[in-house]
Amino acid sequence: MRKYLLVLLVVISLLIAAIIYGFLKVDVSLQWRNQAQSASTISQGSYISLQAEGMDAHFLNLAILSTNETGEWKNETDHAFLWSQPCVHGFDNFGTATYKDGILYAPSKAEDKVCAVNALDGNIIWNKTVRQCDASPCIDGDVIYVGECIGPNHEPIEIPKALALNRTTGETIWEYIEPHNSTWVGSPVVIGDYVYYTTFGSGIYALNKTNGNPIWNQNIGTIVCSVAYDEGAVFVSAYDPPSQYAFNATTGDVIWHQTYGSSWDSSPIVYEGMVIQVVRNTTTSVWTTYVLNETDGTLIRTFDGNGSTATPLVKNGRISIPSNDWKMWTFNLTTGNEIWHTTELHDGTFQNYSYCSPAASDGAIYFQALNGTFYVLNETDGNVLWSYRLGGYGFGSISIGDGCVFVANDAALYAFKMGSGSGDWPMFCKNQVHRSFSDQGVEYVRYPLTEPKDFGNIANTWVTARFIWCNRTIASAAICWKICFFDGEGNMKATDVKTFYIDE
Repeated sequence: MRKYLLVLLVVISLLIAAIIYGFLKVDVSLQWRNQAQSASTISQGSYISLQAEGMDAHFLNLAILSTNETGEWKNETDHAFLWSQPCVHGFDNFGTATYKDGILYAPSKAEDKVCAVNALDGNIIWNKTVRQCDASPCIDGDVIYVGECIGPNHEPIEIPKALALNRTTGETIWEYIEPHNSTWVGSPVVIGDYVYYTTFGSGIYALNKTNGNPIWNQNIGTIVCSVAYDEGAVFVSAYDPPSQYAFNATTGDVIWHQTYGSSWDSSPIVYEGMVIQVVRNTTTSVWTTYVLNETDGTLIRTFDGNGSTATPLVKNGRISIPSNDWKMWTFNLTTGNEIWHTTELHDGTFQNYSYCSPAASDGAIYFQALNGTFYVLNETDGNVLWSYRLGGYGFGSISIGDGCVFVANDAALYAFKMGSGSGDWPMFCKNQVHRSFSDQGVEYVRYPLTEPKDFGNIANTWVTARFIWCNRTIASAAICWKICFFDGEGNMKATDVKTFYIDE
């Protein structure tokens, strides 16, 4: 009897397993439905919306658009993004990667190093131990100048050094130890035979750039920014005690001294007889951008409530100020009138500050929000042309070289092609932008990109991928297209091929 019961139990177990397996065994390949286009024929320069809904049994990972305007299927995500180098990383990694002759010199705070990076492919050429360096290296001929700084939580380091390194090999040429054990902050500035360093506690130093010997020192307290130079004077703003200064660049003598507020990270800019400095009122916590007379430091105007720890961008009589309201504001420097301001470029992640200093070229302004999103803005009106979600927090500023844009943050150093959305196809919107987004509230994905948008762990949910597209000049009379959906393992399921026609 027990023998029969045992056989019966085995049979029942096998039946249950078969039933469960039957229910669980589903087609795990990616699916799609509801493919559509908003028009079958469009005129040159008009818009068309291409969409399809994708789903897979586990989770939808990403979607891309492919077209064959040239008769060859091509992924329209192969344009802006070039490479990333994760060896350049670390929380509170402020430093801009300084570019010269095809090489980037970038601090990596987490690694306690400065790295020389090939700008073409992102490969490391050499690295040198420089503790907690988070300021942009200064390049002068065959030498780069760096300094050892405080840690992310303002923790001091012992015997902090100012260093001159061989640009080709990274070998130390000289080092200078600050006598009061103050760490070096800001980016060094080379003028003539002098290199100017700032410190977190001992003011400003002028060192001999050849051997590192001190020439003069003005102990004005704690500084957290770099100096600016013009017409024989260096300008600097102190954090504690809060003050703004101009010094004779050769002797260190004070030319003028004003007290407008406390400066943190944002460095002075000299432009057409003006010194521009962002300061913070320590009582009200309001940030304001001050425009001062270069000769005597008297006030010309202020941009009240506009400012942050980021250094503004000044170009062609305009000033673009990243502010702690998560927007960037652009004003006419002569009149003080607003020209434009952006939408919010930050979602409040971590804290409200803007740390990245923007840069401009080729009709676009490049900027990184603290949440790690890299933005390309229209220089004329501030509209977002395209954006790219980087990893980590966005402390690092922008550098430009050889047709490329470089930006560092906590996660890596990234390289993009310069421009408002460039590519080797004429398959882009008026400002050469391609963008897609998810109706499920996933943040905007703007094309062109190499790494298509990761939609996250969206399981068993239909997600719409919609691509807004237009072009003024199209070589073909008809455009064939499809949308490809991918899962986390890279498996693809493509939609049907559809066609729209161009009415000449």
